[in-house]
Amino acid sequence: MQVTLPNNSLQDDRPPRILIIDDNPSIHRDFELVFMDESANAELDMDDQKLYGTPPITIEHKSDFILEYAHSGLEGIKKVTDELAQHRFFQLAFVDIRMPGMDGVETIERLWQIDPKIQVVICTAYADYSQEDLTRRLGYTDKLLLLKKPFDSIEVTQFARTLTEKWYLARQAALKLEQMELLVAQRTQRLLELQSSNATPLPDVTVPEQPEERLPVILLIENNRELSAQICRLFAHGHKVVVTQNESSGFNTAREIVPDLIITDILIPHIDGLAFCRSLKADLVTSHVPVILMAMHESTDYQLAALEAGADDYIAKPLNPPILQARVLNLLESRRQSRARLPSGIPLQPRALALNQTDARFLQRIIEAIERNLSDFEFDVDALARNVAVSRRQLFRKIKALVDTTPRALLCSVRLKRAAQLLAESEMTVTEITFAVGFLDMKHFRTLFKNEFGILPSEYIKQNSNRRTRPTIIPDASS
Repeated sequence: MQVTLPNNSLQDDRPPRILIIDDNPSIHRDFELVFMDESANAELDMDDQKLYGTPPITIEHKSDFILEYAHSGLEGIKKVTDELAQHRFFQLAFVDIRMPGMDGVETIERLWQIDPKIQVVICTAYADYSQEDLTRRLGYTDKLLLLKKPFDSIEVTQFARTLTEKWYLARQAALKLEQMELLVAQRTQRLLELQSSNATPLPDVTVPEQPEERLPVILLIENNRELSAQICRLFAHGHKVVVTQNESSGFNTAREIVPDLIITDILIPHIDGLAFCRSLKADLVTSHVPVILMAMHESTDYQLAALEAGADDYIAKPLNPPILQARVLNLLESRRQSRARLPSGIPLQPRALALNQTDARFLQRIIEAIERNLSDFEFDVDALARNVAVSRRQLFRKIKALVDTTPRALLCSVRLKRAAQLLAESEMTVTEITFAVGFLDMKHFRTLFKNEFGILPSEYIKQNSNRRTRPTIIPDASS
């Protein structure tokens, strides 16, 4: 099916059409004089002829507005109805509030029932209705203004020019929105045709994720070269050791590589090991990384200060290599075992998955970013990293450390869990939900859904048929 885009033009609706609804013919004449161009004023031409004895000069004039008049509310309503039948519109109506029979407020109510887009100016010399009464009858609207009699010609002209132009702009915006909706419908129809014809699924152009490093990464911050060399030799097999010598480069390196463990000295020149540890634990990227602090003191006060700063362990110098090695291995294994696993079939709860509040906030930011872009099938790992202001590498290592999965798997899990919620609680079809949560290939979606929940989407609907009571609206990306 080919969707044809509208080619609506507003040129045929110009000049603007204004309807004057007033039971007093003299008011009609007043409006005519207000909108009459001097070059087309017959009375002024006659005065010039009498005064100067010269025939009037005929000047071709194109009126800025087309004026039509009605002497009652019913007559005005008929004129609007007749024009709409000819596919013509009044952009603006000046309505007198005091008219016999149907008054101005009732006239406006009925006008808006026929043409909700027409702009209206109430003309009145009296306080017939309070602001509360008008609001109660006509509601809160941006299509209504009040003009006090006797009116000023400049004020009337400004009302006319502003409100008619507003009508055109609103109409143009509506046409643009209609075009966009038709384009979306056209693309959706094309996707459905591809699905029904068993077309080859669209290729996945997502950049492959970086493979997880096989060796645990240890960041060592130590200015003593002999000690650094000793620790590097200690972990030469089975680990990758990155060495830096000061706090500034150490913090930047920690954020860049996101190591599995950090070893640092409390007392290095130009570095406060305790403050450095607190900074690491407060940063969203490194908050999960275990830290071992070293110092030349065995006192309880130093150990307590280190633990209060967030350190996971404290080792006194001179180092006992076997003890350091054992504590490093124990911390790495402990963190590996404490990694949360993404739960299957239930919504993700950051507080339940994280070991501390900082990590919970990071996971919450990740999930919110995915939810905001749920229907965008181009929202991939790179886009997710940009949304949470980290690099692709940082995102990979952080998520792997927290929930033992990859960013792509987490992105897919959030999409599938939202799809399950829509299948259970909304009246949307499986096809609609597939596109709504960012999948383009229904076969691929069904496969992933079954892997996640153990059953196909259609079977999931049957199991939750008692919950499908009302449609759920997905928020637009970014509202």
